Amino acid sequence: MNLEALPKFYSPKSPKLNDETPATGSVALTISDVMAAQGLVQSKAALGFNLFLAKMGIQDPQPAIDGLVKYALALNNGVMKKLGERARAEMALCLAQFAYSDYARSAASSCECHHCEGKGVKRVRREVVKHPGVKGVDATIRVEEVEELCKHCGGKGVISTACRDCSGRGVALDRKRTELHGVPVQKLCERCGGKGFARLPTTLARRQVQVLVPDMTDYQWYSGFADIINLLVTKCWQEEAFAEKMLREVTR
Repeated sequence: MNLEALPKFYSPKSPKLNDETPATGSVALTISDVMAAQGLVQSKAALGFNLFLAKMGIQDPQPAIDGLVKYALALNNGVMKKLGERARAEMALCLAQFAYSDYARSAASSCECHHCEGKGVKRVRREVVKHPGVKGVDATIRVEEVEELCKHCGGKGVISTACRDCSGRGVALDRKRTELHGVPVQKLCERCGGKGFARLPTTLARRQVQVLVPDMTDYQWYSGFADIINLLVTKCWQEEAFAEKMLREVTR
C-alpha cells in the first residue's frame, strides 16, 4: 500500500445503489487494517507521516513544522550557532515554515499574490476627473490615491503555482519540431524541469530572515540560512519516502 492511497480512507463514500457484488478479494484491506497500519507507521516514521498528511490537507501542519524546527536546531551550522537562543528558535521556525511551504507546493496549489499582498487590489495614484454636477462649471482633474484591480491575480488575491509554460502538465509543445514534422511534438518543460510547478523563490525567505537579522550579509544567507532551507526540504522528501517504505512493509 502506498501513501497516495491513504486520503481516500478519510473521505466518506457514497452508498452503492445497484445489484453489483462488491469485491471480496483476500488482498483488500479494511478500514480497521488501514488505521492499525497508520498507527504503526506513525510510531516508526512520525515526521514523514505528519508531513504527508499535512500536505494532503488531512491534518494540521503544525506537528510537521515542529519536527522540522527540531531538525533545524540540531544541525551543525556555524551561522545559526552565532545567534542567541531566542533568535535561533525564531529563525528555525521561520526557515521550517518556508521549507514546508516549498515541500507542500504542487501544480494544483495556489499562493498569496505578493504584488497585492492577497488583497486583490493595489493602491496607486491616478488622475481623477471630478465633475461638480453644476451646469456651466467645468470639471477638474486631481491626483488621488485609488484602488486598482491587480493585474497579476485578476483581483482574486491568489495565484496558481502551476508552470506558465506547461500549465502544470510537465510537458510543453516543441514548436520547432512541430513545424518540422507537421504534427504536435511534446517535450519536457524547460521552465519547470517536468515538475509542473516551480519552487518557491528564496528571495521571499530572505525578506523574512532580514526582519530577524537586519544586518545579514550575503555570506550568512548563502552559507547559513539558504543552506538550511535546502537541507530541510531534502529532509521532508526523505522522511516521506521512509514513511512510505514503512507503510509498504506493514501492509504487504
